[in-house]
Amino acid sequence: MPGLASATTHLEAGVRARSPDRGIHTRSVIERKPLVTISRAVRGTLSGVAAALIAITPIAVSPALAAPVPVLQTPKGVSLDLPSAPNARDLSDIPTQGGGGKVKDGSVFRSDALNKLSAGEQQQLVSAGIVEIIDFRSPTERGQNPDKLPASIPEKSLPVYDPNNDFYLFFAKAVQGGPVVQQQLLGNGKGKQFMVDYYTWMVTDATARSQFSAAVKEIANANGPVLYHCTAGKDRTGWMSAILLSSLGAPKGQIYDNYLASNDNLAAANQATLDGLVAKGLVTDPSLFTPVLGVDRDYLDAAFDAVQQNFGSFGNFLSQGLGIDDATIAALKSKLVGK
Repeated sequence: MPGLASATTHLEAGVRARSPDRGIHTRSVIERKPLVTISRAVRGTLSGVAAALIAITPIAVSPALAAPVPVLQTPKGVSLDLPSAPNARDLSDIPTQGGGGKVKDGSVFRSDALNKLSAGEQQQLVSAGIVEIIDFRSPTERGQNPDKLPASIPEKSLPVYDPNNDFYLFFAKAVQGGPVVQQQLLGNGKGKQFMVDYYTWMVTDATARSQFSAAVKEIANANGPVLYHCTAGKDRTGWMSAILLSSLGAPKGQIYDNYLASNDNLAAANQATLDGLVAKGLVTDPSLFTPVLGVDRDYLDAAFDAVQQNFGSFGNFLSQGLGIDDATIAALKSKLVGK
């Protein structure tokens, strides 16, 4: 996703397809101070899980603004019941291939950002037996909204983002730029294409793949349940969940249902955010934000299509793209799958 400091004209012209070999820069580069400042006025409109709206991976828009989402007929995970992180849940009860198995309750968790957890909510992480947190957010996201975690649970940063095409800066420009800029960046199908390109990038970019690979190995080798998250818990976290469930042999329909559940979990906070932006005159056409704020079946399709086009099969993606061997898959199944 384009960095606004060097690609303002490019952004206003629309989002072009990214090169598959575009890597993530080294830490010394990506931790430099952003060249775009996010105004207090914009940040002040946000509340709850949407407090980081300008600094986030896109979050799901209210069903009132989004296209209808199919009714979930299959398990979508047991909620951790964290008011400050409404998309926090496990992957339980999703069936896996062979032997009638399913993902065990409380064996692995996915979430949105944990930067607003109360002391009581932090204790819920301990009570759930979580032994490690994996954070996919960029250094800027983490710096503006650091997680609030119990001291007993370590956190590992595995940032997944493209500093040359940074959603943080893209979204800041869209909100702060007002209706004309929003139409330029998001109108006429540009918002949806932006997201399709992003999901493709998560598969084709070698550094992004290395971070997902490291997360899979952490989950397989940890001595207890791991929770992984980004900001909204739907794109980077959604693709990570698809990787895990696919490696366990979960049916495609179940994987999509788990992915699409983010719409329901985040709808209330997202609607409040959009209402606030409209009330402040920063947004006049909320529908422009639907593609970048929502989860959409087409986005996950784009990731799976990129797997097929670049690796030939999901098995090849695991072994060649992520460097995950049979022993790691066996460890995942042993840890996560039960009857």
